[in-house]
Order: sequence, then C-alpha cells, then structure tokens
Amino acid sequence: MNSHEAENLFKLTPLEHDLTQRLQQVIQSEIAACEGVISFSRYMELALYYPGLGYYSNPLFKFGEQGDFVTSPLISNVFGQLLARQLSELFAFGVKSQILEFGAGNGKLAADILQALGEQIEYYYILELSADLAQWQAETIRQQVPQFMAKVVWLTGLPEQFEGVMLANEVLDAQPCNLVAFDNGAITGVGVTHDATGFHYTNYPLDSESLALAQELDLPYADYLTEVNLASRGFMRSLATSLKHGAVLLIDYGYGESEYYHPEKTRGTLRGFYRQHVLNDVLQYPGLIDITTSVNWTSIVTTATSNDLDFIGYTNQAGFLFNCGLAAVMLNLQAELQDNQYLAVSNQINKLISPTEMGESFKVCGFSKGLEQDNWLGFTDYDKSYAL
Repeated sequence: MNSHEAENLFKLTPLEHDLTQRLQQVIQSEIAACEGVISFSRYMELALYYPGLGYYSNPLFKFGEQGDFVTSPLISNVFGQLLARQLSELFAFGVKSQILEFGAGNGKLAADILQALGEQIEYYYILELSADLAQWQAETIRQQVPQFMAKVVWLTGLPEQFEGVMLANEVLDAQPCNLVAFDNGAITGVGVTHDATGFHYTNYPLDSESLALAQELDLPYADYLTEVNLASRGFMRSLATSLKHGAVLLIDYGYGESEYYHPEKTRGTLRGFYRQHVLNDVLQYPGLIDITTSVNWTSIVTTATSNDLDFIGYTNQAGFLFNCGLAAVMLNLQAELQDNQYLAVSNQINKLISPTEMGESFKVCGFSKGLEQDNWLGFTDYDKSYAL
C-alpha cells in the first residue's frame, strides 16, 4: 500500500478520530505505568476489548462489505442452514436442545439457525461482552425471526455448567496472543512501547507459561517472529469445565502446528483488517482495526483432549459443508430459482468453499462430552486430522 492509498484508507470520521485518540491515551497511560512497555497480548486485549473503546466494544460498524470483514454467515444463509443440519443431528443423539454461541457478531448466524431449528431449540444463549453488539444481535433476530425472540438469552459470562451445543464461529482468532522472536535458538518476547512517533515493538520478558510453550516449539530459525496463545488454551479449558454433557463446534481460519510454524512463515500470522484491507501494521489506530491471528488447531485439540473433551473430527469448511448436504441444497435451489438468482447464490457459495477463498483456510473442529456417538454428519468425509 503506497502513501496515497494509505491516506485515502485512513480518512477518519470525527467519531473514529475521537475514539482512537481516547484509546491511544488509555494504552499510553498503561505503558507509562508499566515502566514503558507492555506485553503484546495486553496491547491486543486493550485494542480489541477495552470497554466502550476497543474494537469489539465500540459502536462503529464492522460487518459485511461496508465494514472491515465478511464472515461466512454474512455471505450466504446456506452456511447457517447446513450448520443447522449438524446441530439437529446432535439433538437426535441426545444432546439437550440448547445452543450457546460465543461472540455472535451481528446475530446473522443465530437468526439463520433459529430459522431452521427454532421449533426444536429450547434456548439459544449468546455470550456477548459488548453491549453494542448485543443490541445489533437483538435487532437482527427481532427482524428475521421474531417468533423465536423469546428463546434467545444473552449472557456476559460462561455458565458453571451447560448442557447442549457450544458454538464459536471466528472467535479463537481474536483472542490475545504473545509475540515471540526466535533467532538460532535464542527466544525473546516482543512487547509494545510508545514514543512521540507512535506505538512500536520492543523486547519484553515472556511470562513463564508463554516461555515454556516457546521452548517446546524448539524452532531453530533465524530472525523468526511468531505467536503463542495462552488465551485460546484457557478458553478451551473453560469450555471443558463448563460443558457437562453435549458438544463443541469451532469454526475459524488456521493450521495444524507444523504448518503454523512453517519456516517460511517468518513474520507469523498476525494481521489487521480495516475496511476490507489486510494490514501488516496492527499498532496503528487502536480501536479501529480488527487484530487477528490464525488458529493453531493442534494446540486447540491437545488442550481439549487433555481436559476431558472427546475429539470428534477436523476438516476444512468446504468438506464440512459438503458433508452436511451442500450438493443437494444447490440442486434444490437450481430447480427453485431463476437463472440470475441461482448464479448469485452460486457465487456466494463459491466464496465459502473455494480453496482460494474460505474453503481451505477455514477449518471446523468438533468435540463432545458424554456422547456415545462419534460419527457426526459434518465429519463423514474430508478428514484433515492428519495435519494436526
């Protein structure tokens, strides 16, 4: 991106300018209170979740083609319809007909699932920490499936015990991580400092758990920057503790560990999204940029299985959708729709399943607790567990 493109991209509105300036002051104050440097995970936490100002806590519009990024449910309601088939099968297996969705975005996926399964579902819980996002979700559900609005319950914390299906679509990628630099066996933590020219990276001592994870990786590369994520491990331990009986479905972009830490990924997977642009510099305009990393699925699976969750399957998004009946759905739509309407739907589906779009980079992973059935519809074929 050249300077002219950057100038046009970051032509901030007065609200955006005020918001990021206020959040920058918050982060600067914390850096000053911490002797001039904070961990990157703390910077990411403040930039994304600081009350009222962080990216996921502020009222700025984020979703769809006019926002910063597009998620699968926003591309086509077929995604939610096919996911609902997997959920319906789990209910038939004896899983209690309750859903707990984490970070439900603008509520589109919840509305699509309720449209398909509302009569079956007892309660649809949404764990959402942002009051603005909760309002968006409520408005979406109220507009699209008002008949099921009474079944939707918002939570601000994880229940001590839950029975049903836990669902997280693009949640793991937004959990704060630590940055680690490897150089021929030497391991250095990377934090964030601030001066008159802005926020910058600097050396920072890793906490003991992050250091232990980095040492386990034993990466022999020179000048290699990557991430280790304690938050995602903590998240999986929390799910395992809370889930008394039922299932967990996780959908996100990421890799198995050997690909995640491939020698050619010399700058890791950290990146930002702003107005449909991918940014390498995530230290600019905190509160306006979605900061994200790919998911280390090997870490997710090993943490889950070591905390009493049973591993069911791991596949890419394209495989999961085909397993859930995508081909048959498309045949039915072709018979029902006019040619131009079907072409539009086909283009949407292509984004979901194409290996150059979301079909390969996004993965679906399933776990259970207390279920005898381990052959789930969504993992019938296209197994990718060999890559973990």
